[in-house]
Amino acid sequence: VIAVRDGGKHGLVVAMQDQGVSSWYGANDLLSDANNHDVNGAKFMDWRLPTKRELNLVYNQKLNIGGFSPIMWNHSYYWSSTEGNYASAWQKYFGDGYQYDDDKVYFYSVRSVRAF
Repeated sequence: VIAVRDGGKHGLVVAMQDQGVSSWYGANDLLSDANNHDVNGAKFMDWRLPTKRELNLVYNQKLNIGGFSPIMWNHSYYWSSTEGNYASAWQKYFGDGYQYDDDKVYFYSVRSVRAF
């Protein structure tokens, strides 16, 4: 759980492991495959890419969450659902927290979130 509101009735949960590496276009295929989630995460079908703001929350809690890709070139970048324009979307580098929009065709890591 990375965010709670309404006295704990609602909030945001982040997956305990990465769902894989893909282009922005293929990210939802990774999220919808139960094999890409841990045993508990596989029970849910409402996983999605985090928004730009939510991805920042994940980054700020990355040490508490764990299970992120080691700091390497493209595996340390994570996609968000927030589009920059028709050909780009926002991503975040988990090495230093820098966030910017990039071409959707690049292959970056995918970590899902779901609301409760």
